[in-house]
Amino acid sequence: MGVYTNAILFAGVGYLSFMVALLFEPVQRNLVFLYRLRLGSKETLYHPESVGFAPNQVAPFWITMPDGVKLFGWHILPLDVYAAHKDELRKHSATQDSIDSDELAKRHLEILKEDPDARIIIYYHGNAGCLSTRHRPDLYRSLSSTSLAHTHVFVVDYRGFGISGGSPTEELLISDGAYTAKTIVDMTGVSPDRTILVGQSLGTGVIIGAADLLAQSDAKLEFRALVPIAGFASIEELLLTYKLFGVIPVLSPFKAINSLQTLLARQLRYKFHSDVRIERFVRNSRKTKILVVHAFDDWEIPYTHGEKLIEAAIMGTIETNGSDAGQPSGGHLKRFVEMTEDERKGLFEVVTVGEKKHVREYVFWQKFGDMAEIVEKSFETSRSEEEVRRIGMLAIKWGGHDIVPKSTDVVLAIRNILYED
Repeated sequence: MGVYTNAILFAGVGYLSFMVALLFEPVQRNLVFLYRLRLGSKETLYHPESVGFAPNQVAPFWITMPDGVKLFGWHILPLDVYAAHKDELRKHSATQDSIDSDELAKRHLEILKEDPDARIIIYYHGNAGCLSTRHRPDLYRSLSSTSLAHTHVFVVDYRGFGISGGSPTEELLISDGAYTAKTIVDMTGVSPDRTILVGQSLGTGVIIGAADLLAQSDAKLEFRALVPIAGFASIEELLLTYKLFGVIPVLSPFKAINSLQTLLARQLRYKFHSDVRIERFVRNSRKTKILVVHAFDDWEIPYTHGEKLIEAAIMGTIETNGSDAGQPSGGHLKRFVEMTEDERKGLFEVVTVGEKKHVREYVFWQKFGDMAEIVEKSFETSRSEEEVRRIGMLAIKWGGHDIVPKSTDVVLAIRNILYED
């Protein structure tokens, strides 16, 4: 009996020590971003063929942030485009010196600029590891190989991840995300309306924050679409149920003491209130499409977080008092939940904002049984394309948290958004 008692006491002391440690910013930073988990070697970053790409199909490159920190990235050619230039590309050396001088990256950009129909996906990955970690290269291959032959994929490691310089914070990742997107648009010459931002897990907080930041800037950028996959309403809310590494509960043991649980959640330095930011983004943006993707079997970030992001985006289209707009979870979301079924149906179809000519159309991916099916509503109005807002959700039964971006339904939905009229 004494052994069990000691074990329980030891576990309790360990857990309380863990909770005390969480009050310190460096500990929070390491646990939220997990950027010190070096999953993926320098070899795989400089030589993408070591994780399954064809020789020189991927051009490693660097982007320098305004504060001088250099971030490392990949430009992945569409498979058909690579096949057409294979013999030439394979002649390029792939030494570290040639990569650091951007020799191959410059040729990739020239090839992209030769195609007037080029489209771009800028992908923002989750926490831990780097852009070449585990399942991530498979996803880039899916996006560049199974879509139409004009789709170029760009992915850039966050500061502190992989071989990128610096150390991550919420504000820096978001500002880096915005600067990276704008830089890629500028250096490729591909217009924002042929560019989509795709983020997974932590990357959803980055793309939503970056899009929100750009929508508030003087030189606004209107991207074709924003696609958050397996995202969260906020990390503050996620922590109430989250288990670190799928095992260690962070705040759920304090569920019975609601005030203490809430107090601890508020001590979090990096909150990533994506619900607030996506609502504000919709208010400031005029035409960027939004597709929220979430799997029902995501045990790391529950499916309800995807629903809350959609609800927040919808509330961004509705006229509200200044004091009501952009409230974190429990404010604008509560208003949506309290609506009747008929009122919700109206929001899912057509909402008139301001004058009658400002009609925004909603296209929702709704679930039927075991499959996700696309349901579209068409309305005859006098609106122009610039006055249409499309907000959708793709509900996936399979894929969990990390594998869902590779689902055929998800890849097809992204392709449809990128190429539809």
